Amino acid sequence: MAEELEQANEDLVETAKAKRAAVGFIGRIALFVRQVIGELKKVTRPTTRELVNYTGVVLGFVVVIMVVILALDLVFGKLVILTFTGKF
Repeated sequence: MAEELEQANEDLVETAKAKRAAVGFIGRIALFVRQVIGELKKVTRPTTRELVNYTGVVLGFVVVIMVVILALDLVFGKLVILTFTGKF
């Protein structure tokens, strides 16, 4: 049974390779574009309320990270000055 499945898989791979070779470069590009359009049709757009909410969350997160980095920068800067000059 496993050998039959393996043979079927090999046949499938060979068939796919043959089809790919027969299609050509332009055909592959056209297939890619069709697949991209098909995937984009599945995308749902957020409502205005959701978009405003998501934007607020992202901006809030960025502000928090900025504050954390500012605090770390000040602490490490003071440590460097203390280490090399002895003055705080």
